[in-house]
Amino acid sequence: MESEFYQHGSFLCLDGPAKKVGSKHSNLKVCITCTDMNFLRALLVRVAQDQECYWVKMSTAPKDGMYLGRCFFTEEKYSVDMWAKYKAHPKLMVNLQDDDYVSKFRKTVISWKDKPKNALE
Repeated sequence: MESEFYQHGSFLCLDGPAKKVGSKHSNLKVCITCTDMNFLRALLVRVAQDQECYWVKMSTAPKDGMYLGRCFFTEEKYSVDMWAKYKAHPKLMVNLQDDDYVSKFRKTVISWKDKPKNALE
């Protein structure tokens, strides 16, 4: 399964059919957190087969045991449909992120590089 993915920075990526035919993607993406890397990978492989899927990616290094997956679709509707489908799944934390909105605030992100792992501030 992993051989289907390609490395891009700190992510493993898999192109969907929509990217392969040159479609554009929506900036409303599905973000998934899961502690079971193999389960997340299997889900992303399945999602990447959807005709409206642009691409999926997952982190290669977990944050405190949690792996991050992201899914991009051709239209917001498909992101919302996926969110609704998996939001209540017991192995996943699933959220929507509007990159058009969030990009305005990226410069305000605070670095935790020199802080203790368990620090709250």
